[in-house]
Amino acid sequence: MVSGALVVVAALVSTAFAWPTSTLVTFGDSYTDQSRLQYFQQNGTYPPPHYQEVYPPLQFAADGGTTWVRYAEMYGNLQSYNYAVSGAACSNLLTPRPGAGPPAYPDANYPSVLEYEIPAFAMDWVPGLQVMSAPPLNPDTTVYSLWIGTNDVGDGSLLTGNQTAGTTIVNVTECAIEWMNIMYSYGARQFLMQNMIPLQLVPMYSVLPDIGGTFWATPHNRTEYNIRLQELVLAGNALWDLQVPAALTKLPGAAAAIFNSYALFTDMYNNPGDFLNGTQPFNVTGYVSHGSGATLMNATNPDSYLWWNELHPSEQAQRNVAKEIVATLSRTSKYATYLGDW
Repeated sequence: MVSGALVVVAALVSTAFAWPTSTLVTFGDSYTDQSRLQYFQQNGTYPPPHYQEVYPPLQFAADGGTTWVRYAEMYGNLQSYNYAVSGAACSNLLTPRPGAGPPAYPDANYPSVLEYEIPAFAMDWVPGLQVMSAPPLNPDTTVYSLWIGTNDVGDGSLLTGNQTAGTTIVNVTECAIEWMNIMYSYGARQFLMQNMIPLQLVPMYSVLPDIGGTFWATPHNRTEYNIRLQELVLAGNALWDLQVPAALTKLPGAAAAIFNSYALFTDMYNNPGDFLNGTQPFNVTGYVSHGSGATLMNATNPDSYLWWNELHPSEQAQRNVAKEIVATLSRTSKYATYLGDW
């Protein structure tokens, strides 16, 4: 079975590169969101068509500053359209978290990729579904990215057994393939699949004590959950390595790159001096922002940290994500596997 899949991969890997990318359309969770969840929360309703507000200057993204998408725009001279929502899972039919998200969304779930983000994109760009006219996106120069999984496998979902009955990591990864299929039907031809980071190293889930942590304040066996989460992440990423090339065989003219976020963050964790630009000693186990509201305290040297808070990468980490994503678009990143005529 595996050997057959490897044959498929070998057949799909290509050295062709025909068109420079000028547009990046992004889907995902808080690792990518630039303000959509804030709009839901602050306005009590859905963002309007063609909503593309960004943080900063209004506030800041989940990394404490500017998202990787904005850095990618600058580094790659790109136009981006961002549909990611903080808290999102791939599908609320698989890993819902009712009551945890914005009240304006059904069952107060977090808006998910399949049930919200794709329809939001379709209302902006797909003929027959658009609510406002807009020129079509060029399939030859537009790349569609998906960075998802953190909320699907974490606390409140697969890790703690809160998923819909019968849902496994296989269903969660297949959901990303469904995203590919739907976006293909809407005209997408180039897909960038950003796999899960090593969540077992994130302060929220690491084996190290998280004194004063608020993201997962309920007492739990950190070692047990750390091991379980690592298994979920590695299994999910390995499944993508098989599922994505197999999916492409059914999508004529499509190409994809699997971006190895796991490897990039592992390298940043083990060799922070090669990636972070802080002037003080590097910190890959702690995080910048502690507490909230009146008790909020931020470290004075954020550029030395890999993590912004218990769950989210720092702005410096995300800057490196952007750098490698732009390199992936030009087929020069060592962290990507290229499939088809990318």
